[in-house]
Amino acid sequence: MAVVQVVIAQSGPLPIKATAQINTNGPAVLTLAGSVWSTSANQMIGVSLVIDGQPTGVSAAIYSNGASTHRAVVPATVEETFDIGSHTFTLVPMNSQTTSDANDHFSLTVQY
Repeated sequence: MAVVQVVIAQSGPLPIKATAQINTNGPAVLTLAGSVWSTSANQMIGVSLVIDGQPTGVSAAIYSNGASTHRAVVPATVEETFDIGSHTFTLVPMNSQTTSDANDHFSLTVQY
């Protein structure tokens, strides 16, 4: 049976950091979702994932045509292999155009 572990489920602002115990060294599936906004129109914005202090290159993003409007990002789902043990997960703005506040909510799950 699969295990779905909620690592992060909270409001912003970014960055958000959480530590979780991962109990497999086999393939796992991470799903990242949330919302962000930009002070400027016509910007690619999003949230990026850092694991154990290392950027993963994984971002959940959306193109925002309007300024100052919270946008739900398109969720990102990726495979990752961990060493069994404690890992630190950090959600950060994807770029300098990305803004977040207490009205934005973020979710990160690990499935194995």
